[in-house]
Amino acid sequence: MKTQKLILGFLAILMISCIQQDQKIKNTNAEGVSTIYSGPIIDMHSHAFDENSSFNRMLGQEMDLAMTGKIYSAPSSMNHLKKATFSKFKEHNIVKAMVSQGELWHDFAPEKVIIGNDNHLTVEELRQKHSNGKLDVLGEVAPSYQGVLPTDESLSKYYDLAEELGIPMGYHMFPGGPPGGAYFMYPKIRAFQGKPLQLEEILFSHPKMRFYIMHAGWPYLDDMKALMYTHPQVYVELGVINWVLPRKEFHNFLKGLVDAGFGKRIMFGTDHMIWVETIDDAIEAINSADFLTLKQKEDIFYNNAAKFLKLSDSEIKKHKGK
Repeated sequence: MKTQKLILGFLAILMISCIQQDQKIKNTNAEGVSTIYSGPIIDMHSHAFDENSSFNRMLGQEMDLAMTGKIYSAPSSMNHLKKATFSKFKEHNIVKAMVSQGELWHDFAPEKVIIGNDNHLTVEELRQKHSNGKLDVLGEVAPSYQGVLPTDESLSKYYDLAEELGIPMGYHMFPGGPPGGAYFMYPKIRAFQGKPLQLEEILFSHPKMRFYIMHAGWPYLDDMKALMYTHPQVYVELGVINWVLPRKEFHNFLKGLVDAGFGKRIMFGTDHMIWVETIDDAIEAINSADFLTLKQKEDIFYNNAAKFLKLSDSEIKKHKGK
């Protein structure tokens, strides 16, 4: 009996070793170099919430994603959420994060938080926040939840402000909440509002605006390629689509942008809300893309955002440990 247990134990160890070796092979290229990126990361799309947020009532609950079968759990309080988020940032070496309503969390980690705010505030309020060092990005701007198109005249002053202040604008196109969300959460949202080519005349009239499209314009790949071809100042980020979509669909969309030659203008994002495990899956979605080289992953995870944000050489060297 003792000999049998020893044999079974040996076989179990051998099996684990084989699995680990197989995974190691999968994560290396033909030259034996790792294809898993582990350097610094910039998250261009995250959120902070106060106790009055509608997300507050979802704390301590699970979210079941029908499209992927994944289940995510939310922390029990906003304070726990903040601590869990920054713990996850540390785990994955996320050195910067554009946090919408980032003023709520800035004092907790001022070196990490890029403060974002949106068009729920007036232009005067936003200008004052910028003057006080409390506004770095105009985003997430997401009027489609109220059924407002990007061409609506009410938004013109916000494009003007972003160009005037020289700060980036992060604009939400699509998706609009969870699948089917128009029927129970956001009754004014419509799928056609997510077409990126609506932005064309806005970009022509604001040529100096630093503009990035959140969620990368999914699912309108051809529109997105046409817009990026015509407007070289436009960047995209990959938040939410890198964890809410089936992996094959996300990879197909990302590959379409990369194959079209736009790999230097794609930025990493999570659209992290209250489910911290989505950060893990968002990162894994890029690292598991076997059509990307390690250099392309580094560009998406860090280099492209560092250029877009105009980070100093000294800060970049600090992040990269040089």
